[in-house]
Amino acid sequence: MSLTHPAPEYPTEAGGYQIDILVHGYPGRSVCHGSLGWSTIVLLRGHGRVALIDVGAFGVRHLLQHKLHELGLSPLDVTDVVLTHSHYDHSINWTLFAHANIHISGEELDWSLTAPWGKTPVPELYVQALAQWQTLKRIQGGDEVLPGLVAHDAPGHTPGHQVFLLSGQQRDVVFTGDA
Repeated sequence: MSLTHPAPEYPTEAGGYQIDILVHGYPGRSVCHGSLGWSTIVLLRGHGRVALIDVGAFGVRHLLQHKLHELGLSPLDVTDVVLTHSHYDHSINWTLFAHANIHISGEELDWSLTAPWGKTPVPELYVQALAQWQTLKRIQGGDEVLPGLVAHDAPGHTPGHQVFLLSGQQRDVVFTGDA
């Protein structure tokens, strides 16, 4: 008996990047624990870059490292982290990649720094550290964050939320974070 794996249901290449979904997010709620807080984490490899779009929270840290290892990568191989917004389930693990360029909307970061403590899903101390981080790259809508990957403002979920459009010859791919 031969086991076969179904083809991925998402594009695996676009714009000169290999695309791998390392962690599939879950948008639902649990019965007794509120929001589950699992964001999708995507790996892009191409153009001399190894980039992650969103990096998840503590609960997926081991899984994220394991998935990178399965692809022959370590956190030190990651050159760029692109954050859709500052909520903990998308951003906390940036510290695993503190040597990489960390890209986030300047408007989002400014809002996060003034959000009332304990009232939002913003990891207050992590965003304070990020605001001072040497490899921080504040971006805005229209910026080409990586070759072929352009930031677009999409406020609503958070004031500085962004989506990212990867332009390709055969298809484009949109990374939305929380849509």
